[in-house]
Amino acid sequence: MQHRFRNANSLVHDEDGDARVAAFFAISAIMTVVLIIVWTLAPPPSVGVKEGQLAPDIIAEAHSSGSWSEFRLYDYFNHSWEEGQPGQYIFLQFMDTDCPHCWDDAADMTTNYNNWGANGDALFFTLSVGMLNSDHSRAETVAFQEKSDYEGCYKDERNCQDRPGDTAHAWPYIDDLNKRAFNDYNAPGVPYHLLLSPDGTVVWNSAMHTKEFDPLREPAQALQHHLGGA
Repeated sequence: MQHRFRNANSLVHDEDGDARVAAFFAISAIMTVVLIIVWTLAPPPSVGVKEGQLAPDIIAEAHSSGSWSEFRLYDYFNHSWEEGQPGQYIFLQFMDTDCPHCWDDAADMTTNYNNWGANGDALFFTLSVGMLNSDHSRAETVAFQEKSDYEGCYKDERNCQDRPGDTAHAWPYIDDLNKRAFNDYNAPGVPYHLLLSPDGTVVWNSAMHTKEFDPLREPAQALQHHLGGA
């Protein structure tokens, strides 16, 4: 009798185990279907620099307020942001301290920051690129940012304190002297600008607005279009 009881008890446990296994596979199948549906209806964002794509991440070191610190662009993205909600846009500038157009752009960057960055509408970041020669340094980058005394800017022909723009640039400068971000962003040259929405989507890429009569050709025009004001 006891032997038969043990067999019956084992049978009950076997049936319970089979039920749990069957339930596991059923739930797994349902979850797979759900994931496929979610993936189809909301595919992961395309990463790139074309307008409408999620901007590539930038991991480097940035100089601000007299010191260098770790920087990651994605830390500034609000991935839950939706159109119409408040949020900070992100303005990126790629430049080289030896680039004559970047010198001229320095004054425009000051004006654009005063109009849209100082009031918190947009975060400004400048990436200092070692594009035109191999003699760049962080010291030169900081001197250009702070508009301070440094012989060697502009292909060793000028002092960094003479760059256009009335004041030091108050936003972070990112060390991209190795051109890692420059290459990731397929930059056509310098200066090169992008405007990102608060969730990191590229909403304006200067390389896509080069025609003379394009109403969004200039950074100020793009900032005005997307942020208003000024």
